[in-house]
Order: sequence, then C-alpha cells, then structure tokens
Amino acid sequence: MSVNYTSLPQPHAADVPITDMDDDDDIIFNEQTNPSRPAHTAESGNDDFLSSLDYDFDDSSNSSSTTMFSKFKGLFKSKIKGGNSYEMLNHNTSRNRDSFEITDGEEEGEGGEEERRDEGPFRVFDLRDYKIKALLKQLKVTTALGSLVIFCLITVILYLSGKGGRKAYVNNLNKIILNNSTHDFHPTTIVISLDGFHPHYINPANTPTLHTMLVKDYGAPFMIPSFPSSTFPNHWTLVTGLDPAEHGIVGNTFYDPILKKHFINTNPNEGGLDPDFWQGGEPVWTTAHRQGVNAAVHMWPGSEVPTVGPSVDFDRYNGSELLSTKVDKVMKWIDREDIAKRPELILTYVPTVDSFGHKFGISGSNLTDALNYVDNFIDLMQKELEKRNLQKIVNLIVVSDHGMAPTSNDRLIYLDDLVDLNKLEHIDGWPLFGLRPFEQYPVDEIYQEVLTNMAKLGEKETQHYDIFKVEDLPKEWEFGGKIDDHKFNYRLAPLWIIPKVGYSVTTHKQMKENGFDYKPKGVHGYNNTEVLMRAIFLGTGPYFDQRLSPSKKVKPFKNTEVYNIICDTLNLNPSPNNGSDFTVKSIISGANELPDDWLDPLEYPNLPFKVDHIVNNATYDLLWKKRPVSSNPTTISISTNNHPVESMALAESSFSGLETEQNPQPTDFESSPDDNKQAEEAKNGHEGDTEKPEDNDGHQGFLHDLVDDIEDTLDKVGDKVDELLDDFFGSDKDNKDNEN
Repeated sequence: MSVNYTSLPQPHAADVPITDMDDDDDIIFNEQTNPSRPAHTAESGNDDFLSSLDYDFDDSSNSSSTTMFSKFKGLFKSKIKGGNSYEMLNHNTSRNRDSFEITDGEEEGEGGEEERRDEGPFRVFDLRDYKIKALLKQLKVTTALGSLVIFCLITVILYLSGKGGRKAYVNNLNKIILNNSTHDFHPTTIVISLDGFHPHYINPANTPTLHTMLVKDYGAPFMIPSFPSSTFPNHWTLVTGLDPAEHGIVGNTFYDPILKKHFINTNPNEGGLDPDFWQGGEPVWTTAHRQGVNAAVHMWPGSEVPTVGPSVDFDRYNGSELLSTKVDKVMKWIDREDIAKRPELILTYVPTVDSFGHKFGISGSNLTDALNYVDNFIDLMQKELEKRNLQKIVNLIVVSDHGMAPTSNDRLIYLDDLVDLNKLEHIDGWPLFGLRPFEQYPVDEIYQEVLTNMAKLGEKETQHYDIFKVEDLPKEWEFGGKIDDHKFNYRLAPLWIIPKVGYSVTTHKQMKENGFDYKPKGVHGYNNTEVLMRAIFLGTGPYFDQRLSPSKKVKPFKNTEVYNIICDTLNLNPSPNNGSDFTVKSIISGANELPDDWLDPLEYPNLPFKVDHIVNNATYDLLWKKRPVSSNPTTISISTNNHPVESMALAESSFSGLETEQNPQPTDFESSPDDNKQAEEAKNGHEGDTEKPEDNDGHQGFLHDLVDDIEDTLDKVGDKVDELLDDFFGSDKDNKDNEN
C-alpha cells in the first residue's frame, strides 16, 4: 500500500573477514581494544504521561458535566451552607455551660434553643470543631496553591517541549500505518554508507546492482562531500547536516586546545569514544527518538559514543563482520513482531571499499573484487526487502562519504625538509597537515620558515602544495577564517599544508620505515570539490516516487542536505543545520530536477597526471560524460546477480587472508631527540643501527581480545534470551487472543 507523502505535514575498518582493514579513518577503534562503555542516558519514556497533560478544556454548557475549572474553583468554596452565620458556627451540637462538654441538642430538651437565645450576645461554639475546620481550610488553600503551581509547571514543560519538538507527541499518537499484506509497518528508511565509494566505481560488469540504481532509480550524478573529505567529519555531517567546523569533528585526527585532548579516530582512549568531542549538532537518531520515531544504528561513526549514540539498538564496531551478517542484522530489526519496537530509521556502515582503496589504490583486481562484494551486499538487501513486500513502505538510501585518489613515490614532499619538527607541539590531520608550534615559537615565524624552505625546493615540487594560515583558508571550504566564523574554528591548527589531489606529505623517517615505498596507495581528505573526492547518493522507495516521478535525478548537491532528506522521509522536524530550508525548497523535488541534457563539465579524473581507471565503461560516463551523441542512456542494459549470497560467500573466503594497511597517524610525524639522526641517515639512503622496539602490548592485546570474546558471547546469549522471551510472550498473547 503506497502513501502520498506530499499530503503529510511538512571508528571503522574494512568490513571484510580480516582484522582492522583500515586503521586511519575508517576504524572507530582497534579490535584489540575494548574500553568499558559507560551506560547511555536515554530519554525517559514519558510520551503518554506528557500527552495526558495536554489538556483540552471543555467549553460545553452541559451543567451536569464537571470541568477541571469547576473542580479547581471548588477547592476555594465552603461546603458549610447558611446565610449570615459564622463559618465555624456549630449547628449540630450544644455546649454544657458548666463543663464545656459537647452534648446533643436532643439531650438538652425542648428548652435548649430557648436557653441559647437567652445567652444574649454570646454565641455557642465548639473549640475542637473550630480547630479542625481551621486546619481543613488551611489544607484547602494549600492544595489549591499547590495545584496552581503544578499546573503552571506542567504548562511551562509542555511549552518548552513543544519548542524543542512538540511534534514528537503528535507523531507518536498519529503515525501512519502501512501494510505489506501480512504485517503493519510505519514508514521506514534505511541508510547505507559505502565508505570511500566514488561514482566512477559503478559499471555494468562489476556492480550491476548499483549500475541499475544509477540508471533506473533516484539520486544525483554525484554528491559533494564536506571539507576535509575524510571519513569521520563527513559521517558526522551526514547525520547532523552541519559542516565539520560547525559540528566539531574537524578531522580524523586533531587537537582541542580547550579540552587539551587529542582526537584520534582509531583510538577510543584518545577521542574516538570521548563524548566531549561529539557535542556539536544533533544526530538524526536523536532527532528521531525525540519525536517518537524508533532508530537503530549499525556501526555508524559516532553511534557508540556514550551519551551521544542511541541508548538501545546500536552495534559496536566489529572489523571482522561479514557483509552477509550486516544484512541479517538489518532484517532482524525489520522483522520484529511488535510494531512499537520496530525501528523506522536504520543506518548501517560498510567500510570495505575504502579499506581496499587505501591498500591497493583506485584500480586493480583486488579493488574490483571488493566492489563486486559490496554490490552483492546491496543486491541482497534489496532482495530481502522485496521478499517481505516492502518496496512501497521502505525507503532505501545509499550514500558514500568521499572518493579516493592514488598516491605515488613521485608525488611526495617531506615535512622535515620544510620545518624543524622539534618546534611542533602537535600535528593535525592527514593528508592535510595542520601545524601547531610550541608556544615559544610564534606562528608567523614558523610560517616564514616553511615558505623559505619551500622556495628552496623549487616550483616543480612545491607548486602542488599550498601553505595557509587558518584565517586564510578558502571560504568555500567553510573551514577556518576568523575564530568566530565557525563554532569549532578553535579546533583548527594555526598553519596548514594542503596538498593537491594525489600528492602527499611524509617524513624521511617514515619513508625509511616503509622501505622507501609510500603507503597507503589510495588517499582522500583533499579539496572536497575535486572530481576524485566525489561521493554517491542513490535512493528508492515511496518518498522518492512521490517527489521525483517521472523525473528521477536531481542536480548534484552537498552532503549537508542528507540529514534533512532523512528527516523528510520520516516526517521529522530537523534541528538547525547547514542544509537547505526544506520548508522553502526541497532538494529531492522537481524544483531541483536534473535537466535531460545535463553533462558533466569535468572529465574523470581531472588531474595533471595519468591515472589507471578502475573501469573503462563507468555508468557515470555512459550517462553524463561529454561526448558526441552516439548512444541513448535509456537503452543502457540492466543486469543483476541472481545469486548474491553465493557470490558473497566466495568473496568472503578469499578476503580472509588479507592484512590491513597501516595508515599514517599524527604520532608518526612528531619528533623525538633521536629522530634527527635517523632522518639524516634516511636522507642519505643509509640505514641506521636501530633496534626493533620490544612489543609490550602483547599481553594487553590478548586480554582485550579475551574481553571482546566474552562480551560478544554475552551479547549473543542476551539476544537468544530476548528471542525466547518474545516468542513466549508473543505466543501467550496469541493464545489469549484466540480464546477471546
């Protein structure tokens, strides 16, 4: 059953069977490390409570009905009736004059009333009764005032909750119900991130499923990542809609001078899981939860940070997990019997292509195999949704965070040729280099030193590198400038060396350690508008059907729009972000339609040096490359793999022997007293007499592995117990329903 949506109110490694495929920017933490995870603070499940206090005052004139106002007013009204009599006058008892003893009027005889009248101006009253009634009066007043205070507090709470997401309670009470012919569902969105997947990786032979999506389904020719085009900054942008300098994850590695802490995405003990770094922006799973929509997150960067990630339905990063297991996990969430507990937003992360790109570059049989493996993963996900008849209920969005560029020993510059490393306290980023000098070395002094040494190397080498002070970084990057231009500009180093795409920065010491062969073979993080840094955005489902049919493509857009798009698919009110205002213009609409004759003004790879292409017939080129009109894009053949499970199993067995590529870290470039001598030896091509440092982490690594295994086992046992309980209570409920 389809729904007209337009009528509605408006640290990770390669995910292959190997260990730590990518230690640079795609691992939230090393698998040998298992820090204790503090419990998440979840919002109280008080939707029903708050809803019950959202009063509708009854204006009915029916006198028989009791309104809240009348009840409240009644607290101040005396229940003792009488004309001018004193409130505490006792009408039911008399007093014995001699003893103050209370007696019934009947016992005084017929002369009782006459006697009372004969007492002149003195009135008979009961002292104990007076005190009791005085206390009752005080209690009424206190109760009335207390009720008034509580009422005002509730009003304020409801007002404030309305400002921050009043729609939460409305949505929670009025969610759309759809049916797949066997079960009820709420509208659902699945978001899949394919880390490091460039649009030119798609072609009919190696990625038939993604080829079909790019030709037949919805999306854009490409998506523009945020600067820097690195994994953690862009994944946090995708779920917050904020540029990195606005959400605070300004790189895979950086130093915060206020926190006085390093952020290293691969190290949970140095920023990767530290909530202090992740306070910028509201992730979409929090937006969803705040508005009564269930979310589940599978290994998305940032999702396992305590108090930042979801409190339930999230998965720790597991670098050895197979892609077939990812499908099973998502389908397990989709298959929950209780619609109230079933996630309506699911995000999952796939680092395979990025890891292979780092290790092998952007071409070759290894990368081709990885692309085919990931394509079969998408194919299997679609087939499982089709098996459940969910095509008109579930929106499937496939994105990536950035592309990939090749490296070479011929495109290098050495940091220790440009600046004395002993003057640098911290080095941020990679492949971009942010330099933080020690306090005793003025920034201008270091800046001049770098410029002078660059000039000595000659223009042939240095023309491919730019040197910026942070305030001079290009405005188009939304990164740097004046300290108050962006919320987290203070996290940016004062000096930056920015290489052009495909060029790298290293040190003589590091090159020597790598056998004078630069690694990794593939790199990203460069200027986000470069052709090789482009990302993908593809979609299917009822949301896109309603907004883009018959046109199925929109113009390229920046990835700050994705958060708004996800919110729009689920009818959520987005938090403030750097994307477009969807109330004015939606990116996914005919207003942003891609013209039929649109062709890319730039050709892949748009570089001054030759690049081996991963494929010779990229789907992107078939559709949008400038060329003589010789073929009609609508006639491009569509194909698919009818046996994705078998193909995936074959790929997984072949990947099991691969080792991860160790990518550079900030500590690799920091200087120590002995480094200068080694650097000189490296420059001269001589090997120093250095001993291999003793491995002191063996026992610690073993313990971490043991704890990981225990936790994984407990998780599996917990899952089984949950399934048994669900089955038991579910069958018990069914039996009761049948009895009724």
